[in-house]
Amino acid sequence: MEIIIFCLLSLPLAGLSWRSLFSLKNHGIYRWAVWECILWLAIRNRRHLIVETFDLQQLISSVLMIASLVFVLAALWMMRKMGRMNRQRHDATLFVFEKTTALVEAGIFGHIRHPMYSSLMFLAWGICLRRVEAGLLAVTLVATGACILAAWVEEKENTAYFGEDYRRYMRRTKRFIPYLV
Repeated sequence: MEIIIFCLLSLPLAGLSWRSLFSLKNHGIYRWAVWECILWLAIRNRRHLIVETFDLQQLISSVLMIASLVFVLAALWMMRKMGRMNRQRHDATLFVFEKTTALVEAGIFGHIRHPMYSSLMFLAWGICLRRVEAGLLAVTLVATGACILAAWVEEKENTAYFGEDYRRYMRRTKRFIPYLV
C-alpha cells in the first residue's frame, strides 16, 4: 500500500519537475530526487510524525522541521522582495519564483547561498529522526547527497547568469548552514 501511495503522490512531483527531469546539467532533477526521498520518508514514518512524548531525539527532530519551515519562508520572502522576478528570463526549467534577475544577498541569503536546500535537508533529517531505521537513514543520506549536487549545479547556473557578482557572493557566504557549512 505504501508503494501505491508513493507512486500516486510522486505524479504531481514529476509534473512540477518535468522540464528538468531529463538533464543532469540542471539542478531541478536533483531537487526532484530530494522531494521523492522526503516523500518516501514521510510515508514510511507517517505514524511517528506527531509525537506525544518528547525525548532528545524527538526534540532535535522537531527543531529541524521548524528550522526547515523558517528557512524556506525566509528564502521565499527575500526572493520575492529583492529578486526582481521576471518571467522573461529564458530558462524553461526554472520555477517562476526562481527567475530572479537580481542577485539576492540580503536576509538569509546574506549568510547562506542555498536556504531552500538547507530547508529540504533539515526536513529530511527531521522526519528520519522521528523513527530511525537503516533504510530510512539510507534514504536521508541520498536526499542529503542530492541537495549537495543540486546546490553545486545551481551554483554553476548562477555563475553563468550573474557572473563575477556571484563568484564574490560565493566567497563570502556558506552553502547551507550560517557560519559552518
